Amino acid sequence: MSQPHAIVIVLGLTSALELRKKGIRVTILARDLPSDIYSQSFASPWAGANWCSFAVNDLDMRRREEYTFKEFAKLAKELGPDIVAFMPFVQMHDKPNDYDTFWYGKCCGGMRMVENHPLARPEAPYAYEFRSLCLSVPNYTKWLVAKLQGEMPEPAGPPVKFARVTTLESLEAAAHMVRGVSFIVNATGLGSQDLGDVKDKSVYPIRGQTVLVNAPRFRDPNVARCVNFMNGSQTVYVIPRALTGHVILGGTFDANVSNPMLPDPKVTERILKDAVACVPELLPEGVDPKDPEAWRKVSIVRVNIGIRPARKGGARVELDSVPVKVGGRPVGVIHAYGIGPAGYQTSYGIAAEVVDLAEQWLARGRARGRARL
Repeated sequence: MSQPHAIVIVLGLTSALELRKKGIRVTILARDLPSDIYSQSFASPWAGANWCSFAVNDLDMRRREEYTFKEFAKLAKELGPDIVAFMPFVQMHDKPNDYDTFWYGKCCGGMRMVENHPLARPEAPYAYEFRSLCLSVPNYTKWLVAKLQGEMPEPAGPPVKFARVTTLESLEAAAHMVRGVSFIVNATGLGSQDLGDVKDKSVYPIRGQTVLVNAPRFRDPNVARCVNFMNGSQTVYVIPRALTGHVILGGTFDANVSNPMLPDPKVTERILKDAVACVPELLPEGVDPKDPEAWRKVSIVRVNIGIRPARKGGARVELDSVPVKVGGRPVGVIHAYGIGPAGYQTSYGIAAEVVDLAEQWLARGRARGRARL
């Protein structure tokens, strides 16, 4: 029997890895590849990748996030702290929160509310502490690509191939680009609204501006921490890139805005001021955090604009009831898009579902083959 062959469209890297582990040949088609670190058309290069749930009432997302947390916890033991690292998290809120809001405390080994927390502010007096994970996006992506393209023992499939595709009219067109394809994983994000055989009008962009800074003190596990709070209507977050000393500061959350434009200097200033006021360890040694101009001393690496691909009604992860056709032969379609800002923290959970759906499709194909005998 020939080896099943999957096309993964756009950067469903974790799904591609898990499919490869199952012995499936994988080809990734994308406009933006992992080497395109300055592309504004996808959010991954600009992400502050931490594990901190957004899923309050979405039980499917909770399940995916919990699964992913367990996988990242395993990787934290296997990989260095410059890729994945556990650290303290502090979230500040304007009111006490219930179990549904902080359901994920059970994953993290517990959560506690701290009265009179040193980071508490008048507009956010309730502080919650727990331990969770932060990733260095560049280092983790390098590791992931190496796993995709390196040698793996059987039953794994061969190294994954990457192919740049600048335009794509439909999933059927993609199916004709790779010989012998068995099924397609549609991880196109916002592209799903333009594909001729998908046309999902529920997807929408979320534009975000962040600031990547160099903060050497954050290499120290006794200093590094992930902090999140609300300042009026604005979210403030400090997300270390593991223990590399690079930290993502944010940010903005502009729904239905897709034009990358240029970063807004006023937003950059607001982000830096809020972050330094909350976490003065972002400043170089010797800088007085009480100095109103101290924020100007932060070592900026880059000001970023990225687009998060979200979807009304939540992520779409399912086997399409209508396959595409190549020469009369059915090619399965698995959708996996619309995750919004939760891409990293749901990645392994979604990949596990993609593998299950792929196995369902391949089992149908084997049944069709037996029926023809």
